[in-house]
Amino acid sequence: MPQTTTKSININWCTYFVRSLYAQGIRDVVISPGSRSTPLTLAFSHHAGFTQYVNIDERSAGFFALGIAKATGIPAVLVCTSGTALANYHPVVMEARQSGTPLIVVSADRPTPLRQVGASQTMDQTKFFGDHVGFFHDMGAPDSDEHAIRRMKFAAVQAVTHSIQECYPVHLNFPFSKPLEPTPEELEEITTENDRLLENESSAPVSTHASTVQLPTKLWERMGSSNKPLLIVGPSNTSDELDAVLPLAAILSAPVLAEPGANVGVSDSLISGFDGFLKNPKHRKQLRPDLILRFGRQPVSKALNLLLEEAVDVNQIGFQHPALYANQEGGVDHHVRLTGKLEVKDIDSSTDNSWFEQWQTMEQSFTDYRSERVESKTPLTDGQVFHELSKHLPVQAFTMLSNSFPVRDFSLFGHPKGKEVFVNRGVAGIDGILSTAMGLSVAKKTPGVLFVGDIAFLHDSNALLVHKQITSPLVIVLLNNGGGTIFRMLPIAEHKPVYETYFETPQDVSFAALCRGFKVNHTLVSRPEYLASTFSSLIEQPGVHVMECITDAESSMKERELLWSFTSSLSES
Repeated sequence: MPQTTTKSININWCTYFVRSLYAQGIRDVVISPGSRSTPLTLAFSHHAGFTQYVNIDERSAGFFALGIAKATGIPAVLVCTSGTALANYHPVVMEARQSGTPLIVVSADRPTPLRQVGASQTMDQTKFFGDHVGFFHDMGAPDSDEHAIRRMKFAAVQAVTHSIQECYPVHLNFPFSKPLEPTPEELEEITTENDRLLENESSAPVSTHASTVQLPTKLWERMGSSNKPLLIVGPSNTSDELDAVLPLAAILSAPVLAEPGANVGVSDSLISGFDGFLKNPKHRKQLRPDLILRFGRQPVSKALNLLLEEAVDVNQIGFQHPALYANQEGGVDHHVRLTGKLEVKDIDSSTDNSWFEQWQTMEQSFTDYRSERVESKTPLTDGQVFHELSKHLPVQAFTMLSNSFPVRDFSLFGHPKGKEVFVNRGVAGIDGILSTAMGLSVAKKTPGVLFVGDIAFLHDSNALLVHKQITSPLVIVLLNNGGGTIFRMLPIAEHKPVYETYFETPQDVSFAALCRGFKVNHTLVSRPEYLASTFSSLIEQPGVHVMECITDAESSMKERELLWSFTSSLSES
């Protein structure tokens, strides 16, 4: 490290910090340009151990980093300048907090003499995100004192440890005084030293969880004595320990209801179509369990939540990280702190022989009903898009689902078993859906598919600015159904004079022209017979491709209602 001078103290301070993050196993940084953050940007950009991404829109950058963290389980670093730049991270910080996704926010700030005196681009950034972050530290003015440097390096360790082990976003605030730029000679010397250190040191991520979690005997006895056990898995992240789900299901001969985003793997224990057949109260009564084992977040499915509400008096065991309990209806009577892999025992099961068969029969009856009624005809519907394209998702491809109808329609009309699916169900907004998918793409380096509605697409259209950083195929299936049709599920849809203007809000946008402006490939599909061939062609081509499907909102809603009204002949017997 070059000798510290007034000019170099900022870059030296940041270089020590960046090296400390690298030593903890951090590898990805998403940088938004700014002046006050110059020392941080230069420190990251001159360290070859980091993959750097640049995004001029801080909100988009935040969700891009969220996608990386969802794919890897390791926090990506966000770097921004002071002022409103930091405020634009707020939506992603809330999503990361509620979904249990690790993230490290690093903000530049004005020094103390410029605060509270009306200086430009200056606001109070101390504990800016409040309780939405699990750890905050103001790094103080850069200092050459050895004790100060040790404390600063330890703050990097704290940030990584808290973020990974507690499943939280964290925030570190860096005040800098001018001059902000080092000399070219200083940067060259720092780069040389970084390269030397990279050749001679190895690093690994901090341990994410304890090794194993063991259950008390009474819980094994409770599970073994159940006649009708049921496993429910809500949306999850890589921080969730779900390895025990399928072994438990096998031991108990129990069905597994895994929502899109649960990602528990492939098994005959998985039951699909429940978002349709559990809408019927007769089916919920017929399939009422006597024990529920819960994993992951709160379910999205209305049908599944109805089952949980009606089973509030049924014994329920929640296997969840202590920071991410899901118990909306208050039925979980025992929480297992799932901070490591659950040790599964081989126990004797009392499950009724017909219990699993009942679920399989109901599943088959519903899927047959769905196949007969989701016809390939015009006008094109949302359901046809999901029903058809779910058959053609490549084995190695990931799928990202937008909130509102896509996350629900994928479960209702498709949801092939064993596919890797991602969702933003922390606070379940439509912020940053495209950006999250792009972050997933760069981290996973595999083909990907995003299903998104027209309003959510427009809400995050700035994500297309970074499309050149996407090298793997990423097909954005844009369901253009004329606005926020999710509101058609609610009573407000009956208030015709205000409904369309204030709730559904159809937009008059040429998506082809919008994509052309970003220099992104766009393909229009308006007939069902072209869905499969168009998709199959695009998913083979590197880069971002927008496949706009013009669907009819009225016909789409009728198709959903048709599936929701399904009644099995078994429930009549």
